[in-house]
Parts: sequence; structure tokens; C-alpha cells
Amino acid sequence: MNKLKVYFAILCDQELIKKSLKIALVVGTLLNIINQAEILLALDFVNIDYIKSLLTYMVPFMVSSYTAVSMKMKFKIGDTTHVNTTLMCKGCNQVIQVHKDEIVPVCTNCKEKTQWRIK
Repeated sequence: MNKLKVYFAILCDQELIKKSLKIALVVGTLLNIINQAEILLALDFVNIDYIKSLLTYMVPFMVSSYTAVSMKMKFKIGDTTHVNTTLMCKGCNQVIQVHKDEIVPVCTNCKEKTQWRIK
């Protein structure tokens, strides 16, 4: 359950949402032009497929959000944490608490071989 909380805490970050919206705006616009160019260039607003247009913006938003969250959920040594959470070392099962904006430490037992996972 903790993993889901961390996922949604990262997903709700305002900076992440802003970046995902910018990506969706650029990519969605380009894809809409590709998919419905003749209708858009003719300014034929009656025949635009608005459902398709909406989905064309939603897909890049969801993909960029998912990618950003996935990358931020990897707690690598020396990286800055994005949320408060409990981590467990994959090698020795040592448990630590990390707080937002902290540097992810090495495990005292595993040293440079440390691999953290969300507990």
C-alpha cells in the first residue's frame, strides 16, 4: 500500500503536472494536425472528431506523467527524494525513513551495492 501512496504523492506534484501538460499540448497538437489536417486547415469545425482530439491530448499527458513518476520512484544512491517514505535495502533488508528533498544514502551494510525499494 505504501508504494501506491508514494506513486500518487509524486503524481500530484504540481511541477510534474505542468510539465506533462506542456508535453501533451505540443505532442497532442502535432498529432491532431497529422490526424485531422485537412479538417483543421479548412476550419471545418463541424466535422472535427472532438473525442479523437481529446484522446490525442490525453495520451501524451498520461505517458509523460507515468514516465516521470516511474523515474522518481527509483530511489538510487545520491538522488534527491521526492516524497517521504520508508525504504528497504534489497540486499540486507535494512529499513530507513527518507524525507522529501533528502539525498538517498547508502545502506550501512551493503555500501555501494545498495539497491533500495519502497517498503
